[in-house]
Amino acid sequence: MKKIIIYSIIICGIVALAFLFIRASFTKKETGLPALSPVPISATHPFTILLVPGHDTTTGGAHFNDIYERDLVVEVANNISTLLGQDQKYKIIVARDTQTWNPIFADYFTNYKQAILDFKNEHQATYKLLVKSGEEKVVPDMGEHTLASKTTAIELYGINKWADENNVDLVIHLHFNNSNRKNITLPGPHSGFDMFIPEKQSVNAATSRIIAEDVYNELKKKFSPEAPGYYNSLFEDQSLIALGASGTLTKPAVLIEYDYIYDKILQTDMGQKQALEQMAEQTVAGIQNYVNSINSKNLIQ
Repeated sequence: MKKIIIYSIIICGIVALAFLFIRASFTKKETGLPALSPVPISATHPFTILLVPGHDTTTGGAHFNDIYERDLVVEVANNISTLLGQDQKYKIIVARDTQTWNPIFADYFTNYKQAILDFKNEHQATYKLLVKSGEEKVVPDMGEHTLASKTTAIELYGINKWADENNVDLVIHLHFNNSNRKNITLPGPHSGFDMFIPEKQSVNAATSRIIAEDVYNELKKKFSPEAPGYYNSLFEDQSLIALGASGTLTKPAVLIEYDYIYDKILQTDMGQKQALEQMAEQTVAGIQNYVNSINSKNLIQ
């Protein structure tokens, strides 16, 4: 009889521990917290980053005189790729260059166009039901956004779908800003960098914020945020497709507006080159801070 009681206690204890483990796993998933791998990030388990230069290869984006956002962001992406590519802990994928999309995405957009549209429609329908039921609240955007064309929307939703399917660890969209003004041949009144992350209800919100804060802190060592103060230029956003609007991305995502396209530093070849290199260096430093913190936590566990 005593043995039966002891066995019962042991079995109950095992079941209770299993329940707590499963509950903790779901909690991490639901809050978007990073589920740290038991294996530290290394050459055999690289941290995979998808860099997405904003806009298309030949259309869209801000421009001032002969300077085009869609070209600047490719250079920043290539600089980041070069710097992180020297470390085997990282695997870098750049979505496009100044001429063409990376063949991975060019083929994906073409061959899976209908699947991407179905993916978008299904997530939007689910999101509408969540809003209707009160499980999700609609939050006003913190910034003004340009409405994406049908082609651009397919590309952005396609990138989200691909990133989740291919276990990307981080998606970074690179942009430069612009401001509405009467005379577009003259610089505007605004300056500085901004960053956008998923709104806090999003499944990828918590991890995205941790990474973004690391990058933000490094960028502000060399560049001024548009709004001064503690993270005043780090905005949560619910409607940006790039960040996973309607629940279309579970991976951490950050969108960086490095500066305004008309900034004086971008108007000369030398100043522009130095600025783009520095932007990449500070972004890399922030990413490294995050990855190093993951490895430190794994070593402690």
